[in-house]
Amino acid sequence: MKAGQLTGPRRYEIIETDEPKIQNGQVMVKVEKLSICGSDIRPFSRVYPEEVYPMPIGRPTHEVAGVIEDSMVQGFNPGERVIVFPYDQGGFRERITVTPECLVKLPTTGSLDTWILCQPMGTVLYAVSRMGDVIDKNVIILGQGAIGLSFTRFLSGMNCRELIVVDMEDNRLALGKNLGATIAINPKTDNVESILQEVTQGIGPDIVVEAAGVHETVQQSVKLAKKFGTVIWMGMTHDEFFPIDFEQVRNKDLTMIGTSSARAGTMPRYVTQVVHMVNQGRLDPDFLLTHKMDSSEIQKALEIYETRQDGMIKVVLDMQ
Repeated sequence: MKAGQLTGPRRYEIIETDEPKIQNGQVMVKVEKLSICGSDIRPFSRVYPEEVYPMPIGRPTHEVAGVIEDSMVQGFNPGERVIVFPYDQGGFRERITVTPECLVKLPTTGSLDTWILCQPMGTVLYAVSRMGDVIDKNVIILGQGAIGLSFTRFLSGMNCRELIVVDMEDNRLALGKNLGATIAINPKTDNVESILQEVTQGIGPDIVVEAAGVHETVQQSVKLAKKFGTVIWMGMTHDEFFPIDFEQVRNKDLTMIGTSSARAGTMPRYVTQVVHMVNQGRLDPDFLLTHKMDSSEIQKALEIYETRQDGMIKVVLDMQ
């Protein structure tokens, strides 16, 4: 069967590999859609020692939707559509065998191009759940990629005093404003700190969300937060080891929250809730989808995502 593999720095190839064999307690899913996550770009862009390549088959892609082909689990039937959490397997495979806790059922109607976007939005919903009360608080989101925009969408209905978004691309800021942000700041032309001082009367934002995943914004999140404020770290940096101003963390008595729904084991619960909201018509994740491509174009898709070309926010790949 067809599968993907990272064979070198910034080199993703499509290979042939053995078909999986279903075992008792498993479900076999025929993959129909893949989506690229910002965390996929980290192993794609980094240069690892030569002996690390080729990396395990299917990785790093992990946002997957498809149709059940075979099942040895009660309650999951052939023909049903599902979101798949491939975890250690990697997602770029024509077929995947998983246990039931790695699946979220999908409605019979609607495009899988839409439904697959519930996976990244579910990870954000988990992070939002850890914020606590945001009513009448000033919240700033650093980054308006797919994750940052999902924060904006959820928080816009939660009665923040000001919902401030920051990004270096005007098209992303415009989308953030359309989703409900009250203030949009481009650090290439605006002084972020000066604007925040004016908006918050010199106090600083109550909550800072880091959704860009770069060293500068992680460091900036500590600097911007007010005394007794909260910092949410959601973005994944390419290198996890870099300096943080711990004196400010301590002196301002900050609450630091790092979030990962996958590692917390909560992803199915929150993705299921997003699916429920979309099915009810309360949420439309299509604002994230900017590109549709064939899976044979995975190398190009990763490059476009990496460089933010062509207004890229989220790409869905067709495995058919």
